[in-house]
This record gives sequence, structure tokens and C-alpha cells, in this order.
Amino acid sequence: MAIDHAVFQCVVIAPQGTLLNCTATSVVFPAHDGYAGIWHGHMPMLCKLGLGIMEVKYQAPQRPLGEDQAFLLIDGGFALHSSNVLTIIAPEAVSLENVPAEKVEQMLEKARKKLSSAVYTPQQRQDETRKLSFLTRLAQLSVAAKH
Repeated sequence: MAIDHAVFQCVVIAPQGTLLNCTATSVVFPAHDGYAGIWHGHMPMLCKLGLGIMEVKYQAPQRPLGEDQAFLLIDGGFALHSSNVLTIIAPEAVSLENVPAEKVEQMLEKARKKLSSAVYTPQQRQDETRKLSFLTRLAQLSVAAKH
């Protein structure tokens, strides 16, 4: 079997365990200051993560239904890329493949509680407001997909 030199390993780890461990051709993830993209041979980097959707494109279909990409909701954590291995460690991450409405609701409730706290700086309040808006939209999409 020939080795494809245009791929790299992608691993996503969250409190609930390993969410993804695959061979990818590209990954785009939410960094704290915008989105970042990784391809084979990318320079080593360590990056703080933000809130957003991570998109993973597979070398070949690796999912049960033959999909060639995956989407995950990431909220915080770190990304480390070195020697063609991308490791994402996120305190809050969920695969958007059949995302449970309860998980989205839990994340929404947590964001609402944080936003009602008086200890936030204006920047933190803005980040939490953005997160709440994002999660509200995700909850709406989740409900719409079930109908």
C-alpha cells in the first residue's frame, strides 16, 4: 500500500473522550482570533481556540455513510500541529453529526448563566453574547433538521 504524503493525522479530544481520530487532507478550525487552516506540511504551531465550527476533510470517505468531511462545534481549548499531527483539545466540543438537542440546550444554558454573571470584562461579555447567539442558531437548526 502506497503512503499518501498529502495527508496528516487529526485528533479531537474533549472531556467525553476522543471525538475524532482520522487521516485528513485539510482542517479549518476556530482560532481565538479568526479561523485557521491546516494542510500537510504546515509549520508547527500552538493556537488558542475560539468558538465556531471545525471542518475536517478526509482523504477518502471514512464514515459509515461515505461522507468525506466532518463538522464539530468547538468552544475554547488549544490546537497543536507538529510533524503532520493536529491535536485539538477542547473543554467543549460536540460532533454536529446527529447532535443531541439536549447537548445544545446544556451549552445554551451554561452560556446564559455565564452572561448573567457580573464578573465579566466587556470583551468576555461580548464573547459570551456571540456564543449565545451562535448556540441559539445551532439549536434552531437542530430543531429544523428533525422536521
